[in-house]
Amino acid sequence: MRILMTESAPSHGAVAAALLALDEHDVAHCHPSEARPSPAPCAGMRPGGHCPLADGDVDLLVDIRLSPGPFTLREAGVMCALRTQVPVLVAGTPPEGTALNELVSTCHPADLVTTCAQAVSPTGPAARRAVADAVRPLLRTAGTRPQVQLAEVDGAVHVYLSFLSEICPALADEVRQEAARAYTRATHGRFPVVAHVALLAGI
Repeated sequence: MRILMTESAPSHGAVAAALLALDEHDVAHCHPSEARPSPAPCAGMRPGGHCPLADGDVDLLVDIRLSPGPFTLREAGVMCALRTQVPVLVAGTPPEGTALNELVSTCHPADLVTTCAQAVSPTGPAARRAVADAVRPLLRTAGTRPQVQLAEVDGAVHVYLSFLSEICPALADEVRQEAARAYTRATHGRFPVVAHVALLAGI
């Protein structure tokens, strides 16, 4: 899952970012630790900078708040995420004097890794991307790649892999099994999953 991290004070997100990376998340930062000091409020507003939200592939913004207090300028990424309809998870106490309690998910900082898996839709882009990335190596020699769609039906998630050209039954079965495993890993086994391979040509 691609996570954008901000924090209420410098370095407060360092440990959380390391733990999320160990859990195989791709973590970007509103305030990269390696960046040179700048009066700009975030990475996107530095000279030559780039906001990770501009790429459209951020699944979740995490705001690390290790102590209660008012909203800070370092947390402006929260508003950027809400404006672009990216889910927000506050690890800690939401800022005082704001309506964020009604707009974001919250968790204790110690529960961040577990909560991140629960904060994103089971049929959203993170899970879909995990499936697509997992089956791609299996299909390299076949020279094809499927369209991946996810749908929640009666409490289970169905993964549909649709091909424009026929693949052999053995490969189709291998792809189906790997897709199911990849989805289970990406969602930490929260949902039963059924994977399907649709051969749109030559059916």
